[in-house]
Amino acid sequence: MSIGRTCEDERHHAPLYSILEALGEEFHELGRFAEQFQSTLSPALLQVASNPDCHRDVQSLDLLAQRLTALSHYVLTIGRLLPEEWEVNSHHALSNITLSDLQYRLKGAPLPDEPEKQSGELELF
Repeated sequence: MSIGRTCEDERHHAPLYSILEALGEEFHELGRFAEQFQSTLSPALLQVASNPDCHRDVQSLDLLAQRLTALSHYVLTIGRLLPEEWEVNSHHALSNITLSDLQYRLKGAPLPDEPEKQSGELELF
């Protein structure tokens, strides 16, 4: 059974390699954030790491950074191996992402100039 593309669908299609590149870059950036957290929190982490109940959580932060970096390399490598003509309609998948700045980055679109349309701002709580 084949599903044909409509004109409406066509405007949402993007090269699969560019979608994977955006995902890979996002994983890379998240890995950098996790490493930065480790560096910033290292004095506190050293104290917490001596507590056997927290030791695993401290190690998990390092593992998180390593896994995000590995996923970044994996996704970027696969994306570079794909034929450029392969496209996919990512509109539905993007509509599930509620962080607008992440959605813009995954689309490969520039962030809007209006700050109220961006998410991911620092929120103190």
